[in-house]
Amino acid sequence: MTEAAAPKLDLKEAVGGKVETITKRVSGKNWKLQKTPTHRAQMSKKLRQSWEQRSQERTRQETVKALEKQLKGEKQAEKDRKRETTLERKKIKEEKERLEQMAEKMSFKRMQRKRKREAKRRAKV
Repeated sequence: MTEAAAPKLDLKEAVGGKVETITKRVSGKNWKLQKTPTHRAQMSKKLRQSWEQRSQERTRQETVKALEKQLKGEKQAEKDRKRETTLERKKIKEEKERLEQMAEKMSFKRMQRKRKREAKRRAKV
């Protein structure tokens, strides 16, 4: 057996098998997420972003967050305003009912006094 007769195999290929496409994994665990390198120098040139691109993306995200915060604030302010008006109406209604009950009581007491006076008059006559 000579070395020229046997084809040379790569060690990784011999252990894991040949990978047909980039998306396939050597281990065959295709359901796992494809990890990206943590260092930009290790990424392919297509995946790399320049500093300007990253700063533009960052500013865009900041403006989106600021807009979301503003909209949430406006929504909360509207909610608070509605709650305040509802509480105000409730207080006014309760006060009105209290005054009506007091008026009824007063008129009832007045009627009792009139009856008492009439009873005294009748007793005198």
